[in-house]
Amino acid sequence: MNKKQDILQAAERLFYLNGFHATSTDRICSEAGVSTRTLYRYFPSREMLTEAVLAERQNRFFAALLPPEEPKAISRLFAVQGEWMQKNGSSGCFFLKAWGEYAEEDRRLSALALDYRYRQREYIAACLRNSPAAGLSDAVWMLFEGAITSALVIGPQAAIYAGEAAEKLLAASGKKS
Repeated sequence: MNKKQDILQAAERLFYLNGFHATSTDRICSEAGVSTRTLYRYFPSREMLTEAVLAERQNRFFAALLPPEEPKAISRLFAVQGEWMQKNGSSGCFFLKAWGEYAEEDRRLSALALDYRYRQREYIAACLRNSPAAGLSDAVWMLFEGAITSALVIGPQAAIYAGEAAEKLLAASGKKS
C-alpha cells in the first residue's frame, strides 16, 4: 500500500473512533507509520486531509452501490449499509460527526460533510424516479437515515430491518426493490 492511502485510512479510522478535533496529527502519523513531514507532503493542511478523507469515504460507499436504474438498487443500498456497518462500525454516521464538529467553524468542511446526505437522497430519488414508488423516495431515504441512528442501539441489523421495511413499502406501491 502507498503512504498516502495509509494516511487516509488511519485518519478515517481515528476520526470515526475519536472525533476529528480530538485526533492529533501525531496519532495519525503513528497509526499510518509515517513521519509528520510525509503527512504534510501529501496533505499540506489538516483541512485538506479531512476533505480527502470525506471524499474517499463517500466515493467508496457510492462505488459499492448499483446504478440507480437497476431493479435491485434499493435492496443493494440497504445491504451495503449493513455491510458497511459490520466492517466500519455502527457508532453513528461519519459524515454527521464531521458536520457536527465543523458546522460552526469551517463552512467548506461542513458543506462537504452534508453533501453526502444530499447525494444519498438524490441517489434514492433516482432509483425510484420512473417507478410507481417515485413519491416514496423521501420515505425510503428516511428509513436509510434512521437505520444509521438505530444501529447505535441494535447494531448493523438496523440496516436489514430498514431494508425490509423499504421493500414492503415499495412492494405496496407496485415497485419491486
